[in-house]
Amino acid sequence: MVYMVGPALTTLFEPEGATITAQLTKFTGSGAFKARLSEFLAPLIYRNTPIDTLFNFCILLLIIVFVKNLFRYIQNITTMLLLQSVTNDFRKRMFSKILDLPLAFFHSTKTGELISNVISDVQMMQNSIAVTVVDMVRDPLMMTAYYSFLMIIDWKLTLMLTIVAPIVVGFMSLIGKFLRRYGTRMQEKMAELTSVLQEGILGIRVVKAFGAIKFESDKFNRIADKYLKNLMKMYRVNRLANPFNEGIAVIMAVAIIWFAGKRVLIGTGSSPTEFMQYVVTLLLLMEPIKSFADKFNRVQQGLAAAKRVFGLLDLQPKIPLPNGNIKIVKIKDRIAFKDVSFQYTGTDNYAVSNFSLEIEHGQIVALVGHSGGGKSTIADLLARFYIPTGGSISVDGVDLRDIDKNSWNDFISIVTQEVILFNDTITANIAYGDSSSDMKEISEAARVANAFEFITQTPAKFNTFIGDRGTKLSGGERQRIAIARAIYRNPQLLILDEATSSLDSLSEKLVQQAIDRLVEGRTVLVIAHRLSTIIHAHKIVVLDKGRKICEGVHYELLEKCPRYRELYEMQFENNQIGN
Repeated sequence: MVYMVGPALTTLFEPEGATITAQLTKFTGSGAFKARLSEFLAPLIYRNTPIDTLFNFCILLLIIVFVKNLFRYIQNITTMLLLQSVTNDFRKRMFSKILDLPLAFFHSTKTGELISNVISDVQMMQNSIAVTVVDMVRDPLMMTAYYSFLMIIDWKLTLMLTIVAPIVVGFMSLIGKFLRRYGTRMQEKMAELTSVLQEGILGIRVVKAFGAIKFESDKFNRIADKYLKNLMKMYRVNRLANPFNEGIAVIMAVAIIWFAGKRVLIGTGSSPTEFMQYVVTLLLLMEPIKSFADKFNRVQQGLAAAKRVFGLLDLQPKIPLPNGNIKIVKIKDRIAFKDVSFQYTGTDNYAVSNFSLEIEHGQIVALVGHSGGGKSTIADLLARFYIPTGGSISVDGVDLRDIDKNSWNDFISIVTQEVILFNDTITANIAYGDSSSDMKEISEAARVANAFEFITQTPAKFNTFIGDRGTKLSGGERQRIAIARAIYRNPQLLILDEATSSLDSLSEKLVQQAIDRLVEGRTVLVIAHRLSTIIHAHKIVVLDKGRKICEGVHYELLEKCPRYRELYEMQFENNQIGN
């Protein structure tokens, strides 16, 4: 395209030179490389008359523009596919990584920060990748091509151009450092902003009940203002780079035009045609230089986001959860806790200390005690959410660490006090995790869980969407859906974490009936606050500050265990007062 400037000027202003014969005659005495290049291109452009040459020039110009735009279209489509595929892959890998991290990680990490990692940080990385994949490759190639052509036209003049290049590069590097620093701060504030937004929405009932709308708004506004402040700092530095780089480029261009033009006028430099070629090429060179500087700065911003993204992807737990290769189908004999101790990261005290217990196949074993006694921690250890700090847990003599994780996940099911449901249909929630669900089994699980009646009364029955966290259902209905989910899974080992608390009398009765059906023929570990629900358990373990202080059946403990009797009488008195 640049080369066409010469033939156009020759055709219009030197008609007698716009023929093949005239052009081939010019090669004598020219530089070897320049002569060979012109000898190759001349027959493609020049014809026997200036009119024919002009016509040929116009046709070639149309072809060049068409081919250029065709390749640009292909480049854009290919780049977009590559860019979105890379971004999509990062998001999938990050979500899988988050799900795979141990529970201890989530104790010290805000959910909003993780959401910001997956959405905002990856988006900024995407913008950076966009310029890296295309422009950061294309611009240097264009710069190299234009620079090479300048060297061919006038190598002495071009060397002068090269002297000031390190000044521009040095300034680009300095600006890049500032942009990376402000980019990191900006992403951190975005993570805080997302966290506050999420907490405000999820806790909207509490916010309204406590009249804390202004409090939450002020907190959000403070972080939003800090985000804006860092964003504007980065924007100001970024916008300062463009005029500076352009100013340097214009000064260079003006100096060279003056110097080269003066040589042409006094007859010591190139021909006027070559001078115009040089000027046009120089002006074209300025654009990729300016573009490259701008893209370099955007890459620096992307590097700040990339640091956070790869920091999450490379994250390894301090104590990785082991995964054995022994698959387990059922409990033949017993589950045994032997001198188990556990301490949460960052705490001084043990949540569980020297705990021993045997749960025989088919038994219902209950854990009771005041809050903070270690009940939920023991259940989490059995579920393999954590591994013991000391001691061991075994199933039929096989250490839990040596059992295949997926096999163990299929083996157990958990019904918690805080019901976790998903913004999906009732069917999807009952058959959660099963891509080939059986409607017959789902209906049967709902019947056993005392959920079938209210499900069939909803507008879309089993295809009813239950809202975020099941907000379209009552507390008792949510709990029965959770029990139906556990029944559908048909687990060998069941963990019940106070599944009937915070329910009204009717809902508690229906849920308790569903639980009674659920536990039949299964090994069950129950965390209980209401002792009336575990009177008939095969074994009751009383805990205090992570230690077992009593073990036995209900009537034995009433006689021999003062702490159990205290708990029972306290609840009995509360019930009497309530009645």
